[in-house]
Amino acid sequence: MFFHSFIFKIALSPSLAGRIVTRGIAAWITLCVLVQGAHAQTGLQPVQSVLQTLIGILTGPIASMIAILAVISCGFLAWTGRFTWGIAGSVIMGIVLVFGSTQIVAFFQSALGH
Repeated sequence: MFFHSFIFKIALSPSLAGRIVTRGIAAWITLCVLVQGAHAQTGLQPVQSVLQTLIGILTGPIASMIAILAVISCGFLAWTGRFTWGIAGSVIMGIVLVFGSTQIVAFFQSALGH
């Protein structure tokens, strides 16, 4: 019951309604002014920066450590006599694709004229 009567008091108070409208318009104008700087950026810049960071993570020191662990595991497999050339080819091809990905993409882009 209290909430119902509170709403009617707000609705009947013209000074409060005027203040709310004035503050809303002031907030809208402030947002419009502040957003002008954001329009100067390209629409895809945040996406590009996130993807560039992801590529840096996946081809950086973490990927180097994972590649070293893969080569170490190949060594342990060879040591125990369970090493096959299929495993070696898979590890080598994976390392080449991970670390050579930027050069591979650049090669195809230049071949296609992009």
